[in-house]
Amino acid sequence: MINLPERPARRLVGSMHAHPYLYVLGALILTVAMLALGRDIKLKSKIRDLLPEHAPSVQAMTVLQKRLGSADVLVVTLMSGDFEQVKPALPAIAKALEAHADIRKVVYRQDVDMIQRNALIIFPTLPELEDYYEELTDEIKKAVKSKLQLFDDDDEAEAGADDEAEVRHTYAWAELEQDDGLSNLGRTFREEGGQYREYFFNRAYTTIGLQVYPTKSSSDLAFCEHILEVTDQIVREEVEKTIGPIGEGQPVTRIVMGGGYRDALQQSDQIKNDMASSALTSFALLALVVIVFFRSIRAIFCVLIPLVMGVAWTVGVVALTVGYLNIITAFIFAVLLGLGIDFGIHFYGRYREERAAGNDPLEAMVHTHLHCGEASILAGTTTAGAFLALTIADFKGFSQFGGVAAVGVIFCLLAVVFVFTPLTFIFERWVPLKLMGYSVDRHDDGDIKRARFPLGKRTVLVAGVIGLVGLVTAVNIRFELDFNKLGQKEETALEYQDVVRGTVSTSAPAVIFTDSAQDAEHIYDQLEERTAGVAQHPRIKSYQSIFHLVPDKQDERIKWVKKICRKLGRKVKLFEGDQRDGADELLRHCEPEPFAVQDLPEWVKAKFSDKAGRLGEFIFVAPKGSTSDGEVAIAFSEELATLKSLDGSAPVISGKPMIWADVIRAMERDGVRTTIASLLTVLILLFLFERRVAGVAMIMLPLTLGIGISVGVMNLLGIKLNFFNMLALPTLIGMGVDDGVHLYHRYQELGRLSARYIVRTTGMSAVLTTLTTSIGFGSLLMANHYGLNSLGLLTVIGMVAALFATLVVLPAAMQWADDRKAKVSGEG
Repeated sequence: MINLPERPARRLVGSMHAHPYLYVLGALILTVAMLALGRDIKLKSKIRDLLPEHAPSVQAMTVLQKRLGSADVLVVTLMSGDFEQVKPALPAIAKALEAHADIRKVVYRQDVDMIQRNALIIFPTLPELEDYYEELTDEIKKAVKSKLQLFDDDDEAEAGADDEAEVRHTYAWAELEQDDGLSNLGRTFREEGGQYREYFFNRAYTTIGLQVYPTKSSSDLAFCEHILEVTDQIVREEVEKTIGPIGEGQPVTRIVMGGGYRDALQQSDQIKNDMASSALTSFALLALVVIVFFRSIRAIFCVLIPLVMGVAWTVGVVALTVGYLNIITAFIFAVLLGLGIDFGIHFYGRYREERAAGNDPLEAMVHTHLHCGEASILAGTTTAGAFLALTIADFKGFSQFGGVAAVGVIFCLLAVVFVFTPLTFIFERWVPLKLMGYSVDRHDDGDIKRARFPLGKRTVLVAGVIGLVGLVTAVNIRFELDFNKLGQKEETALEYQDVVRGTVSTSAPAVIFTDSAQDAEHIYDQLEERTAGVAQHPRIKSYQSIFHLVPDKQDERIKWVKKICRKLGRKVKLFEGDQRDGADELLRHCEPEPFAVQDLPEWVKAKFSDKAGRLGEFIFVAPKGSTSDGEVAIAFSEELATLKSLDGSAPVISGKPMIWADVIRAMERDGVRTTIASLLTVLILLFLFERRVAGVAMIMLPLTLGIGISVGVMNLLGIKLNFFNMLALPTLIGMGVDDGVHLYHRYQELGRLSARYIVRTTGMSAVLTTLTTSIGFGSLLMANHYGLNSLGLLTVIGMVAALFATLVVLPAAMQWADDRKAKVSGEG
């Protein structure tokens, strides 16, 4: 075991005893400077910010940004009961918005005449048109029969009534709720035609909207706040100028904004609120625990001031190096409060014990540094090393968390050494420490009162079996692949989201980029081949390119449309109610004309053109199932990965499903690597410090049992691993050895039959440090985020399990070692 040299320790402590104010002032100046730097830290709240730059989905997203620009839209909706009065004002509002330098373009209306005129040859397939003609003939026969039913006998009338009762009609497009050609045509016409609207109404049909395209993306949160404020001001001024006042009883009752820019700002605000609430809650609980445990007001200042300074120094380093926080590291400072306080607690507890033993402040602090400082350096090094091992991960959620946590742990340890010490001397000068009835169980000669610990070999063996059983059940733990269970808690949509819902498409398709229109057609043909003859492809829901809007065999399609319209036109009076409304609507689309790509409306061609003006070189593909389902994302990405360009290479594919798939792969790969690396790092550091296998085994005992018990609890509670709570494993590896280090080093210092005394002194500090660490991570349970909640819960479970092993099993192992030594000594 490596021991701290006494002379340098005495010199350092003596220097701080002689000049305590100078040390505290220097630390305070450093803290202020670091906090000033921390004001420039940015927050990146998107999942893709957790992936490395070389991840395929991130590189594909870069291609998307270069070729298509930002896909973010700011939605401006005008709530009104009189759309006809609002529509004439939209051009003026759009013109005023486009005059602003930060707005690239505004869309409020789409020319749909050409689409509507040719809808019956664009949306239905040729077989659907043929089926529709046959179904229409049958429907006409049924209608004629119902007209003549008066002349049928009673039995036929009842049968006809039963047949009619089985047919259910919807309220649009004369669609029958049956799986037949007529029904399929109605569904196709309504669903696909609904994508091409002249004006942008929400689903509730209470607002009419404008789509605003700013010059910057929603990843710039300062710009999001700026553009929302500017847009709201311009729209309000223009509405009041062209329509009138805004309010109840007016043509425009409210102006509501939504879309990607407001969502990004809303998510950022939610994270910041969670950060503040978790940090404040953690700090308040830590202060309460410290004052209750030590029964001293000065303990709050001596323990918490160095802690806050250590965290502040970490903030400054993050600002100077990484420059931003992601959705995981955003909460690291609340966690650091729980991690970093351990050093202060052990130092204050040992200092108080030395003062109770009769030592003066200087000598008590020297003893504290020599003995507790030695264990703290080892504990801090192993904890920081475990976190530092996370930096080998490509997944930034792991690597950045590990880097920040490692730096934070070291800074908190340094703050205790260089701030706790002089601060304690300052308080001793003002008011000498009052022990408030605290005493140590020692003899007059200063030696401790030795007694057997009530547990021994049997306890260690039983606990070992329990831990081993828990570790074996690790094979049953599964990964959580449903990202809806890992994001922000959104039990109900926010009010503004309900208002603007439906104004813009909320789907998240993948985009396949190619180098030419011919290449895109080649990819499109492959998609056609895979979905041909399949009612529902297991992984592909739909796909669309510019070629999809220009149907083949147009002359033949037009022929069938003419036949349908002639028959329907002659017999339309036979239909009543909903069927008649649907028939009249279809008759308004009976004059289709052949057309080519260049005949499509400009806004349609713009959807399939890149920033350079190249048309038709990409395809939109939507997955079958939720894009937030990890299994769907992986299956979908693997399916698209098999597509080939004309030259045999894989096309670039961008989109949310591809990002989710990369996140899952990174989580599974890096989770195993970082856990093994953390464990190896801790073992190597322990061997370097302890130099004895028995000592390392003793220190690792609480950690091993803690992990085994935690795994067993996870299986019992059905807790799954995810890319948030996987951080609990290296955290537990780093923190799980800390208390074992302190208890073992105390055992090495005091010798045999000291386990009971150690549990009553250092063990109580271990209880407190586990409680404070649990508070730090437990504060994540208050976050409005399922993933962070799971990280907090699993870490608390692990720390409590490790504490049980530290206070029960480790002292039992010490007693077992004493018994073996006594037996050997007695035999010798």
